[in-house]
Amino acid sequence: MIGPLLPLTLAAAAQPQPNAVDAREAEPRLIVVFAPTRDDPRLARQQALLRQSEAAMRDRDVHVIEVVGDTVAGAHDYAAALRQRYAVPRSRFGVVLVGRDGGVKLRSAEAIIPRQIERTIDAMPMRRQEMAGS
Repeated sequence: MIGPLLPLTLAAAAQPQPNAVDAREAEPRLIVVFAPTRDDPRLARQQALLRQSEAAMRDRDVHVIEVVGDTVAGAHDYAAALRQRYAVPRSRFGVVLVGRDGGVKLRSAEAIIPRQIERTIDAMPMRRQEMAGS
């Protein structure tokens, strides 16, 4: 019985497999905003800046995650795990832009203006491919 299945198995193995970059294209870019407390003025400033640039962020497929104290909005991760992954202590404010490849592309201890985020994303090779294909 194994004999007839062998050609099917070999044919399936010979099919091209999607590479990691192709798989990541479905992932959004992330802006992760960290604040020690909800009343941190830098958090309010970053939120206002991002609201002003909603269309540009949507066009660049950016998803915002907020980590305030021990609370996470926009993801199912634990605050401590995100703080550790992106090296932002609980007592600090920080903003991290994460590319589709999972790499940190921009990091700041202050609110980031949308134009800086847009320029950083637009310089990414994957974004250039997206713009060329549009």
